[in-house]
Amino acid sequence: MSLLRKLPTKSLIPQSVLVTRLFTKSGAFPDEPTSAYYDDLVNAAGHERDLETVRYLLNKRARDCCFNTANTFNFITNTDNSLSVLNDLCRTLGRLDKGFPRKSAYDTLIARLCKLKKIDEALRVVDIMAEGGFGLSAITFHPILSVLTRGKRMEEAWRLMEVMTEIRVSPDLTAYNYLLTAYCFKGNLTATSGVLKKMEEEKLGADARTYDALVLGACRAGRVEEAFVLLRRMVDDGQSVLYSTYAHVMGALLRLGYYAQAVKFVMVCGGRDIKLDTELFGSLGSKLIGLESNAAREMELRGSHNVRGTHAATTGGGREDCWSEGATGTLIEAWGDRYVRLNRGHLRQKDWKEVAESVNSRENGVKPKKTDIQCKNRIDTLKKKYKIEKAKPPPSKWPFYYRLDSLIGNDAVSSKKPANITLRVKSKPRTSFVGRSVSTENDNLSSDGEADDDGDDDEIVVKKVHRMEDVDLSDGAACRELARAILKFGEIYERIESAKQKQMMELEKERLEFIKDVECERMNMFMGAQLEIQKSKRKQRPAGSGKKSQS
Repeated sequence: MSLLRKLPTKSLIPQSVLVTRLFTKSGAFPDEPTSAYYDDLVNAAGHERDLETVRYLLNKRARDCCFNTANTFNFITNTDNSLSVLNDLCRTLGRLDKGFPRKSAYDTLIARLCKLKKIDEALRVVDIMAEGGFGLSAITFHPILSVLTRGKRMEEAWRLMEVMTEIRVSPDLTAYNYLLTAYCFKGNLTATSGVLKKMEEEKLGADARTYDALVLGACRAGRVEEAFVLLRRMVDDGQSVLYSTYAHVMGALLRLGYYAQAVKFVMVCGGRDIKLDTELFGSLGSKLIGLESNAAREMELRGSHNVRGTHAATTGGGREDCWSEGATGTLIEAWGDRYVRLNRGHLRQKDWKEVAESVNSRENGVKPKKTDIQCKNRIDTLKKKYKIEKAKPPPSKWPFYYRLDSLIGNDAVSSKKPANITLRVKSKPRTSFVGRSVSTENDNLSSDGEADDDGDDDEIVVKKVHRMEDVDLSDGAACRELARAILKFGEIYERIESAKQKQMMELEKERLEFIKDVECERMNMFMGAQLEIQKSKRKQRPAGSGKKSQS
């Protein structure tokens, strides 16, 4: 018995057996362990401060091709008790198998510390790797650079790049991309050009992340045209465009108010990748819905203010831009007189100022004074209210309905006579234009008097086209007309692109059919040659067998 007591314990019970019994109920590792399985074992051993078992598991998972993940060192947390094991853990990792198992473990530990924002502890692990020669590389510094640049600690990030050069670890393209993305996000174009110059000195190329950062910088600076140029160059250089690059351009278009262009951009980029379509269309829809909900809340807020303001105006208080019934009636009368006088045309700024003066000079007076812009906005609001009331079943209880109906109703518009417009044109031979609804001089053109004294110009009278009579070119209507024109242009462009794609598909189909015919012909020739060879072999077999029988 004394001899047995002197024997080492590990010779009786191997360490692998202890680990297996500790972490598996069946007493053995599974036939095909996974990285998640090893993560659970490592974290369980780490919580127990069993670092020898951690070392054994890290070596074994490397031999089983189960690489370390972001969850491998989850037993290290932000608590002081957990971080106290860091020194012992670093010494344990130094005794791992040389090569990939040891370097991968150190890199994973640094990534975990950076996730916890423990930069000083991560740099201490870097020092241990440098002193021990444990395969320090640029990849080791990537998590640290990511945290520094995201935290806008650019001076520390540049200092770390200098330290990398001092210890003979050349910063790679990914390291510079972290700096480039941070400066582009801030919109610091001067610093961005400095990083690009440094990358050029190091003879580093550009990858998808580099282009993504530059597109982000252009979009943050409001230079969407430059972003499109970079996107085109990215495609020409054979770089795969990232989802985030498309999102940067689309977000910039929406921020600048180019909603139609944003929709067109998404439609042009769509159809290439299902995930890309899901990302782009989902992001576009959510942003447009957000804009619509904000506009609805703003309209609702303004409507509630108008209701409260109208009530307050009758009691002597309220908002400054509220309109009482008396002021609204005076506004309609003043605007209506000039509207009819101008043949139901649009009032100029001078006319709107006169309307504002009429409203402000009414008997009771208006406090505060109304401006021409407020009067114009109020008329636009009344027009919208009239359309809503007109859609309701008669009779309308709105006091201003019938007055507005006589001014902008269907009967009033139909009774409107086409106005004459005097145009001055040079004395040139008359030419006809296809598609224009302007008649010739002998048909609907009438002279407006004798020629001017200088004889250079002639005055001709052109009647307005009838379909232009009903067009309202106020600010809101002009925006709607412009949006309608943009959408019409988009539809035409879409049809052209569809026709081009259809033509390309037909050409591609013809090319594939041609290749198929050539391939079939080649196979037929090959099969024919094989048949001829087989026939010749069969003809030679009887002769050969006869010779053998004679012998």
